[in-house]
Amino acid sequence: MGWVKRLILVITAALGLAVGLLPATAASADVDDFSFASFDGQYHLGTDAEGRSTLRVVETIVAVFPDFDQNRGIRRILVDRYDGHPTGLNVVSVVDEAGQPREYELDGEELTIAGDDYVHGEQTYVIEYTQQDVTRYFSDTDADEFYWDVNGVDWSQQFGEVTATVQLEASLEARLTGDVTAVSGSAGEAQPATVDGLSFAAHDLSPGETLTFAIGFEPGTFEARDGGFGAAPWPSVSLGAALLALLGVGGAGVLRATRLRDAPGRGIIVPEYLPPKGVGVLMSALVAGKTAHQTPAQIIALAVAGNIRIVELGSVKEGKKGRYRLDFVTADGAGDYERGMLHALFGKELTPGEHRELGKADSTAAGRIAKLVATVPKDAVTQGYRRKVRAGAISAVLGFTAVAAVVGALFAVISLDQAYGGAWPGLFLGASITAVVVACILLFRTPLDEKGVELKEYLTGLEQYIALAEADRIRFLQSPEGALREPIATDDEAQLVKLNERLLPYAMLFGHEKRWAQELGVHYENLGTQPGWYAGHSGFNAVLFASSIGSVATSTASSYSASSGGSSGGAMAGGGGGGGGGGGV
Repeated sequence: MGWVKRLILVITAALGLAVGLLPATAASADVDDFSFASFDGQYHLGTDAEGRSTLRVVETIVAVFPDFDQNRGIRRILVDRYDGHPTGLNVVSVVDEAGQPREYELDGEELTIAGDDYVHGEQTYVIEYTQQDVTRYFSDTDADEFYWDVNGVDWSQQFGEVTATVQLEASLEARLTGDVTAVSGSAGEAQPATVDGLSFAAHDLSPGETLTFAIGFEPGTFEARDGGFGAAPWPSVSLGAALLALLGVGGAGVLRATRLRDAPGRGIIVPEYLPPKGVGVLMSALVAGKTAHQTPAQIIALAVAGNIRIVELGSVKEGKKGRYRLDFVTADGAGDYERGMLHALFGKELTPGEHRELGKADSTAAGRIAKLVATVPKDAVTQGYRRKVRAGAISAVLGFTAVAAVVGALFAVISLDQAYGGAWPGLFLGASITAVVVACILLFRTPLDEKGVELKEYLTGLEQYIALAEADRIRFLQSPEGALREPIATDDEAQLVKLNERLLPYAMLFGHEKRWAQELGVHYENLGTQPGWYAGHSGFNAVLFASSIGSVATSTASSYSASSGGSSGGAMAGGGGGGGGGGGV
C-alpha cells in the first residue's frame, strides 16, 4: 500500500501547486481587476467671441493597482461628441500628482496612459483637455443646460468617491436659473447625489455607475452651434461633385444610346420552333442575355445530342431532389463549345464510360467551365455577333463620373461626421454611389451587330414559342406560317418528341424546363418508350421525369457554379454629455 500513499501525496502536492498558481495567473491576466479610490473633475465653463460654450476640464483620477505586475496604466474614453456634433476634443496634458508628465497616446476618443514599466499601489493621473459646444437648449425645461456625466458609465471598476466642481466665467453667473441637480447610478437611473452650490459628489459607485449633474441657464445664454448647410463648405462641395457625377451619368446615357446601341433589327418578332442553325447554347445564352442557366442547358444539350447520358442514382420521388451521374458516350458531332464542355466535365482524355456525379462540388471542373464560358464574349466579336467599340470616350466619361462621385462621397462623409448640412449630405452620398453604379451598367457592354440582333430576335421568337401552351404550339405548327419552315406532323408523336428534345436545352435556358420536360415525358409515355440519353432507376414516369430534369439543373448549378433636459429634476445617470469610461492597461 506504500505506493498508494506516495501517489496520494504526489497528487495532493500537484493540486496544491496548481491552486497556489491559479490566483496569480488569473490576476495577472485581467488588467481590469483593480479599483479607483477617487475621481475628481474640475469644469471651467465659458464662452468664446461668438457666444458658443467652451469647456476646460481637469480630471484627477487615483487608481489603486495590485502589488504584483498586472498593469502599466489606465485607459480613459473621452467623449468627443455632444448632441450629435463634434466638440473639438483637445488633450492639453497628462501628468501625475507632482506635475510630472506621463506617457500617453490618443486614438480617437481613447486616451491610453501607460509606460513600459508596471505600476503598483496608488497612482494619480491628472488629465487636462478642452472642448466646445457642450451646452444646448432643452424645451421641457425652457433652459440652456450644461448637462454632463462626470466619470461615465463605461468602466469595469468601482469608484470610492466621484466629485465634480463647475467654475463659471463672470458673465455666466448672472444667467443661472437656480435649477441645479445631480444624480448617480447606472444609465437611466436617478439616485440623488450630493449638491453643494456647483459642487457635486457621489460615493461607492459600482462598475458602470456615474455621477451626472445638470445646471440651468436662461434661454439664449449660449449660441448654438451652426450645423446648417452653409456653415461649412463641405456640403456644398459634396453637392457640386454629386451633380457632376449625375452629369457623367447623362453622358453615359448618351453613349449608350449612340455608340453602344445595338444595330437596328427588323422590329418584328415571329415565334420560332427550331433551334438556331449553327449556333450553340452558350453563344445563344450570351446573345439572348440568359446566361444564368447556360451550364445546365449546355449539359442537357449534350445529353439530347447523345454525347453524354444522364443516369439516375437511386429512385426519385416527386418534389424530391435526386442524385445523378453524367456518363461520357462520344464526342462525335460536337462543336467547339460542346467539345470544350465535355473536356471541362471529363478532363483532357475523353474515355467512353467515364462518369462524373452531380451534386458534389467540383472546383476543378467549375474552373474549366468558367474558362470556357469566358471565351464566348470574345468569340461573339470575332464571329460578328457583337462589335467592339473604341474605349476612348467611354473611359473618359467613366473616369469623370468616378472622380466626381469619389469627391462627392468623400465630402458627404466629412459633412455627416462633422454634423453639417443635416440629412442632405446623406442624399449626396447616395447619389454619388448610384451615379457610379448606373454609369458602369450603361457603359460596360459590347453592343450587338446585325448578325447578333438577328440571332437575338430569333431567340426571342423561340422563347415565345416555348412559353405557349401546348395546344397553342400545335395550332402554330399547323398554321401556314409554321408550315413555311421545317414541316412537323403534329399527329406524329415521334416527330413531336424529336422536336421537343431539341428545344429542351432552350426551355431550360428560358426557365421553362419543368413544364417542357413534363410535356415531353407525356409524349414518351404515348410512344411507350423513354429517352436514350436518360436512364431512370425505375419505370418511366412523365411527372418524375420532369422533376428529375429540374433536379439535374439544380445539381449542375451546385456542382459547377462558382432626449430631455435635467436641470429641473429630470436628470438621469448617463443622460448627459461627456462621461465616457475606461479601464486598465
